[in-house]
Amino acid sequence: MTELLHMKDNYIREFDATVTKVGENYVVLDKTAFYPEGGGQSGDRGVLKSGAREAIVTDTQKKGGVRHILSGPPPFETGMQVHGELDWAFRHECMRYHTAQHVLSRYLQLNHGLETRGNMVKPRESRADYYPIDDFSKELIAETEKEVNEILTKNLDVRIEFMPREQAIEYLEERRYQTRYLNMVPDSVKSFRLVLIGAYDASACAGTHVANTSEIGLLTINKTKNVGAEKQRLYFSLEP
Repeated sequence: MTELLHMKDNYIREFDATVTKVGENYVVLDKTAFYPEGGGQSGDRGVLKSGAREAIVTDTQKKGGVRHILSGPPPFETGMQVHGELDWAFRHECMRYHTAQHVLSRYLQLNHGLETRGNMVKPRESRADYYPIDDFSKELIAETEKEVNEILTKNLDVRIEFMPREQAIEYLEERRYQTRYLNMVPDSVKSFRLVLIGAYDASACAGTHVANTSEIGLLTINKTKNVGAEKQRLYFSLEP
């Protein structure tokens, strides 16, 4: 198993680790700050170094540990010490977009009874699917942009907390979080990682987030798309 350093600290940019497995175009490490694609968030990019040896990480995937996908054959061997450096510009953009998506989804849940049915978080433009709704009117889009941006500019602190499974579910139910998805988590998982955005939002999430909504900037809803019965997709971007 790979120790996931980002689970406790989303701002780790560099780290040292040991190579535990070498594949045709990837390596697995005993620990990493690279986020593996999942939960709708893109996998991290960056570089791994060991002395004069260097490899570009083009993606990160969770398959039998965390695979750091490389641009070419690995120049490392099992047991070798490496130094990892994240592509911080890319990672921080993912953090901004992910936290913005949480606020957007919370607003639509509380004010319009919409449930989030999926999302894709990546720089420049992200998306989320909402149910039940047949159409996002121009008026609803304008209202959502205005209200969500007002929330983002309140400089809300974003915290990470770990809670025992039952306590976490009770805590989230009290705050009207969509807990039915948590019942799909295997019983072997005894604790949940919660992301708390001020007093506004609380959710179970393993992704990376900014420390304060002041890092996000303003949100713009670019377009919508029908993706099923009573399900609409919103595409959004953030100011640079």
